[in-house]
Parts: sequence; structure tokens; C-alpha cells
Amino acid sequence: MTAEIVERVLRSSRYRDVDPALLARLAGEELPRARSADDAVKRVKRRLHQAIGAFRGASRASALAGAWAGDMAEPTFRAACADALRAHASTRERTTHLDAFYAGIWTHTGAPGRIMDLGCGLGPLTLPWMGLNADATYLAFDVDRRPLATVTQFLELIGQPHRVELRDLVADPPDDGADVALLLKLVTTLDRQDPEAATRLLRGLRVRHAVVSFPARSLGGRGKGMERAYRHRLERLVADAGRVRAIAEASVPNELVFVMALDPIGG
Repeated sequence: MTAEIVERVLRSSRYRDVDPALLARLAGEELPRARSADDAVKRVKRRLHQAIGAFRGASRASALAGAWAGDMAEPTFRAACADALRAHASTRERTTHLDAFYAGIWTHTGAPGRIMDLGCGLGPLTLPWMGLNADATYLAFDVDRRPLATVTQFLELIGQPHRVELRDLVADPPDDGADVALLLKLVTTLDRQDPEAATRLLRGLRVRHAVVSFPARSLGGRGKGMERAYRHRLERLVADAGRVRAIAEASVPNELVFVMALDPIGG
């Protein structure tokens, strides 16, 4: 029955690019609660919308290629990247302060030579503002092929060393080593799938620093009480992970940003 639910969800043009492993996990979780196969399909689609549906944007790969002239600092290329980022709800509000966003993070971590972007969406398209070396390796993970296709074309276009993977972070977190892991607006998405997923992820990351962020406002514009709730969520995450030795804040308008220095696994 799980395979049937996965197949039916994949028939939808909206979700045909989603990692089948994620669909199988969600189907397995929802089938015992569902009244029928139709109800299970609806339940899985509802959870997919919570996980990825509100954070998808149209591909801008051709526009990026047309604007590329061999220099990430060139204004026309940056403008094309910004246009693509504005098409993605999770990165749209970050486009007005990208220089400050990454400069504030690297103040605490140093510019990474190997960066891991978890639940990346179109986040790698902010590379023109990151200030990384040309030989820095970018590892990008997401459950949705749609943004990953754009990300892959972008990283190949600019010649940045990279690996891009379709991966369900709840069931199969990466074990790669890196200097910095970005978990930008990821914790709340993981919480909707599994309340323990963010803790497991943070405990297992083989990185020196993890950057966790939360939106200052909801997608609908609501902000009242959100900052207090997210700061409380961060405190619980830090306590449960048990390996955060220091934490610094690098927040910008519209986004709460926290930089964690992590003890080595087993340290």
C-alpha cells in the first residue's frame, strides 16, 4: 500500500520532483491514521505542502546563464541571482541584506572552505554575496529536485566545486565533514515532520559550526510572539543537542540568525 500511495503522489505535477524516500516515509506514517488510500494521499500531500510547498520558486536557470560573464561580482549577474531568489519565499526577504547576512556569520566562523547547506532550496544562489574562495566546496541537500536542478546548473555555471544531493534529512542526515553547516529556516520545517529530527541532525553533524535561523515573521506577515517562541525553540535545541559550546547571534532584518560552535562528535 505504501508504494501505491507514493506512486499516486508522484503523479501530481506539484510533487513529482520530490524525493521518493521522503514520500515513502510520510506514506508509512500516514497510512495507519488514514481512513482510506485516498485519505492517505491527501494526508501526505498536506504534509508535503508544510515541508516544501510554500518554499518553491520557478526555475531561473536560463536567465542566470544569460547573465553570466565569468564574474560573480558583476552587477548584471548579481541582479539575475537576486531575481531568482525573490521567486523563492524562503530567500525573498533575505535579498535586501545579503552582504550583511554572510559577513555577520563569517565573523564568528571564518569564511568556510567547505560548506554544507541543508534544506538548501535556492540558497546556493547567494554565493555572489558569500565571499568564499573559488576552490571552496559547496554541499547542497534538499528533498526537492526542482530547486536542486537550478542549483546544480548554477554551481556548474560558476565553476564552484560542489556536490548536490536529493536527501531526506529526517531519515537520512549526511555524514560529510564540513567547516560550516547552514540550517536556514530549517528547524521549524523539520519540527512539522518529526519533533526530534532537528536535535538528531545537530547531534550528528560533522562540522565545527552550525548556523540556525528562524523567520522573524510568518509567510503571511504575522510577527507577534514569533521571536520569543523561536528563541525558546533555540534554547531547547541547544540543550537537547548537548554539544553546543558557544553561541553568537548574527540576526538581520526579518531573520533571527544564530551561530553555534560545536564540540567534535564524541568529544
